[in-house]
Amino acid sequence: MTNQRRLLGYLLVVPMLVVACCSTVPSTITQVPVVKPQSASRAALHVIGVYQGQLPEAADKRPWWAQCQVISESAGKVNTCRILLSPGRDQRTVTVNISDETTPVILGLMSYEAVTWQIKTTPGVVIEKVILAGYHQQRIQGVGDAQVDVYSYDNSPCDRCVQKGRYFYAYERVPFEMEVAAGVRATSFQGNYTGGSYQIFKGMQ
Repeated sequence: MTNQRRLLGYLLVVPMLVVACCSTVPSTITQVPVVKPQSASRAALHVIGVYQGQLPEAADKRPWWAQCQVISESAGKVNTCRILLSPGRDQRTVTVNISDETTPVILGLMSYEAVTWQIKTTPGVVIEKVILAGYHQQRIQGVGDAQVDVYSYDNSPCDRCVQKGRYFYAYERVPFEMEVAAGVRATSFQGNYTGGSYQIFKGMQ
């Protein structure tokens, strides 16, 4: 009986050793990053998504093709339209006013078009990190020494910007990529096709 048990033990152990030794599975296993619930982190993720920013009051608000036609007729060259089609061709901005000083803030900012994000804070506000995502070039002002993780297709340079991965953006919902990048669930979301001015305040959801 004892010999039978030993034989059974060998039959179970040997295949496991073979798999561990000779398996074709790579030794490095890629796992989906864990997204912690909001309560597991002191920082609150506030997400804002737009397709495009807002033009200044004095800017020409005609469609690009109408502006292109006027420029082409005056210059006699169709190629001048490329000026209007290049990334960063306009001065569209989005303003974010932050007044919640009760908890550190992670800003998740997304836009398809080129945007300059203008961040304005009240005394006591702590911006822990910024996640800057989009297709065209994104710029940001007013976040001090906060870390800026960039996920844009076009290069988005700034003093503290670090390109982290593949681009993503949305203005109708919080994409899963945003919560993975932040490491926590979103506390709030605001989204519009054309963004103008947004508020982040104490107790918002």
